[in-house]
Amino acid sequence: MVDLPLFPLNTVLFPGGTLPLHIFEERYKLMLGECIEQEAPFGVVLIKSGMEVGGPAEPHSIGTTARISRVQRLDDGRMNLIAVGVERFRIGSVTQSRPYMRAEVELLQDSDLELPATPALAEEVGTLYVDYYRLALTLTGQWQQRVALPQRAAALADFVATRIESDPELKQRLLEALSVSDRLTLERELLQNATAALAEQVTAARRMRYGSLGALN
Repeated sequence: MVDLPLFPLNTVLFPGGTLPLHIFEERYKLMLGECIEQEAPFGVVLIKSGMEVGGPAEPHSIGTTARISRVQRLDDGRMNLIAVGVERFRIGSVTQSRPYMRAEVELLQDSDLELPATPALAEEVGTLYVDYYRLALTLTGQWQQRVALPQRAAALADFVATRIESDPELKQRLLEALSVSDRLTLERELLQNATAALAEQVTAARRMRYGSLGALN
């Protein structure tokens, strides 16, 4: 077990993901100031109930450890910083609640990495994500020929989970899935639905654009 300061937020951080933070509350200026001084990690947890600012919050039991990679110090002790997700953890017991929360946590490992079906599933999810990403770019008039993806199945699953548009509770479900194949299976379904919806939007946008051009001639 590891003793870890916790930062409850209305967002989900995955291993390998980045999280920009603006720190202005006294309790978190204190907490993150200590993390910076000691070069220590903290835990990011999605709020289950309560408030992100000013009051107590009950977190979900599974979160992600984070290390601070960049700090910009502002007036009155405020900070802008970038945190990078490292690994999943499960809260065992809360050891401190004021001025900020600390807990004894168990670090978690991915399971079923060696399943025979995992590589093929990861390849399918990777292909779907590239289609999803390119369609999203198309809607903003952009294009990217090469999309770099992680090679390891677990890293790919967390990469996609970080970037796909979804509500926090569904992202929390992905975070809590220690089975890599389960994460990839859910992401495959999400990407199939999202890609189909984006393709319809691209078709409608092109129809509107070229239809309007035709009406002018």
